[in-house]
Amino acid sequence: MAIHETPFFMVAVGLLIYALAYWGYSKIVDKKIWQSDPTRPTPAHLYTDGVEYFPVGRYVLYGFQFNSIAALGPILGPGIALLFGWVPAFLWIIFAALFIGWVQDYSALFLSVRNEGKSFGPIAYSLVGPQARTLLLGFLLFYFLLITAAFMFVVIVVIDIFPGTFWSLLVLVLTALLVGHLIFNVRMNVVTVTLIAVVLLVIGVAIGAFFKWPPTGALGKAPYSLWIIPVIILLVAGALLPLPRLITPMNYIAYYPVIVAIVALIVGSLLSPLTGVKIEQPAFTKFYDPENPAFFRSGPLWPALFVSIACGAISGWHSLISTGITSKQLDVETDARPVGAGAMLTENTVGLTALAAWVVLSPELQPRVNPAFFVKGATTLTAPVFGGESVVPFLESFFAIYMVFMAMTILTILGRYWRVVSAELFGESKYSAVRVFGNKYVASVLGFVLPTLFVLTGSWINIWLYFGGTNQLLAGFALLIVAVYLLHQRKSYAYSFIPGIFMMVTTIAALAYQAFVFYDATVNAKLLHPTQAILRDSVGIGAVIAVNAFSVTVGIIMFIMGIVMFYLLLRAMVRARAMPQQTQ
Repeated sequence: MAIHETPFFMVAVGLLIYALAYWGYSKIVDKKIWQSDPTRPTPAHLYTDGVEYFPVGRYVLYGFQFNSIAALGPILGPGIALLFGWVPAFLWIIFAALFIGWVQDYSALFLSVRNEGKSFGPIAYSLVGPQARTLLLGFLLFYFLLITAAFMFVVIVVIDIFPGTFWSLLVLVLTALLVGHLIFNVRMNVVTVTLIAVVLLVIGVAIGAFFKWPPTGALGKAPYSLWIIPVIILLVAGALLPLPRLITPMNYIAYYPVIVAIVALIVGSLLSPLTGVKIEQPAFTKFYDPENPAFFRSGPLWPALFVSIACGAISGWHSLISTGITSKQLDVETDARPVGAGAMLTENTVGLTALAAWVVLSPELQPRVNPAFFVKGATTLTAPVFGGESVVPFLESFFAIYMVFMAMTILTILGRYWRVVSAELFGESKYSAVRVFGNKYVASVLGFVLPTLFVLTGSWINIWLYFGGTNQLLAGFALLIVAVYLLHQRKSYAYSFIPGIFMMVTTIAALAYQAFVFYDATVNAKLLHPTQAILRDSVGIGAVIAVNAFSVTVGIIMFIMGIVMFYLLLRAMVRARAMPQQTQ
């Protein structure tokens, strides 16, 4: 079998490009533009408090950064991108990895480090103005709403199809509570605790593989399945419990099965010429076909492709982690490249291997319709390497768990972010009716109940593209605010400015298109996706119209916010050009 007919080609070429991006382009930017200095004190040393500011070694911080940014984007995004064929998806992942993805993560991290470890809110206030800070906080609430909805939708679908996955998730949560207690209360050796956790996780995976109760569909067909209730309960608990009790240990121990899954996919891809697993998806289909419902829902190749793969190419979520947490723990400035750029290129690898799993599926399966079909593709790719048909049930369970773990670890962090931003926006209002939304209990519940309205739209592709649009819009904001800062310093800013402009224009167009799609479904009282028939038949067409109208409203708000944000950033650049040079 020819190598170019197998996933070997895309993964091997991709890994080579990633190496060039890290040891080539990022090294030049680090040396010539930011001029990282290992002797210059970082905020972790200047403001050490043992709570937020404290130095962490580069390898540990790299692991934390990757754990905090790794999510479902690079896993599921390529499945939607296959609507246009695998070549456009592959080229976008590679191009973004080389010129855009790591640029945002690394530059946002360095921007915060050079500004006392401040997060984007205060940085936007100082560089762009008070309107930008308020707009950013409001934007973040809608962004958290959309990303939470997208991930919750997928979790419910996967658990509905692979019910054993929920019990594996429950084992993860219980193990995380135990790990948190042993490390932070008992002060047990971390190596011993890790071994205990790994053993329990292996047991959890085994339970998920063999304890498949209740049967698929017994609690209702996804996304209207009652599985959403226990999932929301777990997420609210994660948002309210102290970080060391659940989120910190859960993110740490979930890292191990995630890494095993990534390595398994790499091995399966590189050995595909020997195992005979070949690419089944078409290289290219069409730029746009308005008569095809799938094309109409997603939109043309531009802008749809560039927001569908999300974190596998570039992600605004990463800039929140880089500026909100990681910058306060960077030991020396020279660690910014392995932590910021290195972790993002690792996430690009997740997207690359996920694409390899999607492309081995038969076109007849229409993989872009169901997110759970990733499990079948990953199993098809890896089963010949790890035991053949005998291990298929275990691998299916394992890759389903991989998806759910990736989603739930981020969802719990999202709950906390929603609560913090709600407190900042509403907590000090002079109106008691408004202040209630800043209450941590009210905010935590609303942070997961409101996204359920999006889940009830029944169209995961449109939810996903909404999320992708807001996610990449935030990335464009990060890239441009970095450019504003560099312009103030009279340093070269084109490497950040050019991709920032591209992402802002692309994402604003994507949000506008998706708002139009939901508008069309609303005014014509039609089903946006066949899944909505469940809601129509059980409640009535009015319920379908209501959830679609809700989506239209959010889309219009995000579109307007994007336009205003773009204007404020461009105005800030004009002002920066006219001001005298600033030095730090």
